[in-house]
Amino acid sequence: MMNISFKEILSRLNIPGEVYERYNEPHRFYHTTDHLNDLLQQIVKRNLQHEDALLWAVVYHDAIYDPKSATNEEDSAALFNCHFNGSTGLRAEITSIINETKTHQPTTALSAVFSEMDLNILRQPLDRLLEYEHQIFKEFQFADFLAYQAGRLKVLQQLSQQVDNPALVHLMDYVRVRQPRIAVYPGSFDPFQQEHHDVLQKAEQIFDKVIIARDMNAVKPGEMFDLPIILRFRQIETYKGLLSHFIEGLGYPVTVIGD
Repeated sequence: MMNISFKEILSRLNIPGEVYERYNEPHRFYHTTDHLNDLLQQIVKRNLQHEDALLWAVVYHDAIYDPKSATNEEDSAALFNCHFNGSTGLRAEITSIINETKTHQPTTALSAVFSEMDLNILRQPLDRLLEYEHQIFKEFQFADFLAYQAGRLKVLQQLSQQVDNPALVHLMDYVRVRQPRIAVYPGSFDPFQQEHHDVLQKAEQIFDKVIIARDMNAVKPGEMFDLPIILRFRQIETYKGLLSHFIEGLGYPVTVIGD
């Protein structure tokens, strides 16, 4: 069994280093270089490091990851096609493997191998599944908790049909009853300044999630500042009237924080 590093893969396949660096983007918590390393270890254990199609697919399958997007797989495949200069047949095979991670319904033997490896996280014991769940929750900070909970249970139910692991039942039970520590950070944020960002970052070290609640009571039409791009993956709400009414409307317990 021969080990292989990502540095060797990028060099051997002439893949730009910036593709690998995408997995270090700050909004990623599960879809990171750790996920790539796990896939690579599985490839080595299966003695499949000679399969260039699998190596290309590992590097590119989550190269573009925007948790708000419904086209990550297609966009990642498109990026792969921009960089690949090999044969038409190999291009088609790799594109298919990447695209089929959307549904994990493989149409070829090699795609089935990759899908099985990509879903390996779901075959882990409960403690690792809980860690995985927390990582996915962090990636979906922009989603309201109740919406996330409903959507996540639906996804896990679907995936449980493809992976035989009794611990998945316990994971779904956990998602169903979990009450994460959620904070609300209210303010006009007009504009959102560095001091606000510092408070947010400190709060995110304490809480599982922080909702940014923009107070619209004193804002005149057309005068509200746009929030910076760094907040793109946080949940941002607006309210008028009493903050207490906004909090009651959330439907779950929160802690109000301030500067």
